[in-house]
Amino acid sequence: MSRDELEAFYNKYKEYVYKLCYTYMKRAADAEDCAEDVFVKVLSNDLKFNGEEHEKRWLAVAAANHCKNKLKKRNRDGAPLSDITDEVQEENKNDEVLQAVLSLPDKYKSVVWLYYYDGYKTAEIAKILKKPASTVRNLLSEARAILKKVLE
Repeated sequence: MSRDELEAFYNKYKEYVYKLCYTYMKRAADAEDCAEDVFVKVLSNDLKFNGEEHEKRWLAVAAANHCKNKLKKRNRDGAPLSDITDEVQEENKNDEVLQAVLSLPDKYKSVVWLYYYDGYKTAEIAKILKKPASTVRNLLSEARAILKKVLE
């Protein structure tokens, strides 16, 4: 990719990748770092995509995997996670639905985000997450039930 193409690619997807990273990391600074790492991976590997849908899927998987790896490393290193909730609540205290989605366990959060915020169909989410479509539908159903209780 040329410099102009890379800049256009970054500008097109920077908010998408950041929001996806934020759902995992729950802190703006951590989400920014992870999003930046995902774009560095694109730059350093000189990846070729087969259209916009392929770009979005690759970015979604790369961002999710990178965030999960960061969180695993953080947990292995013994870093406290309790302060994260307070920061997220302060940053988005007026968005009750986002707060509820962010409070979901990861297995629900990623499915809800991809379905409702990114507009993927369950079959597409199944391919992205490498899970059966029936599992994705079950996770969405369970997440809706949890969110209904939380938001009532």
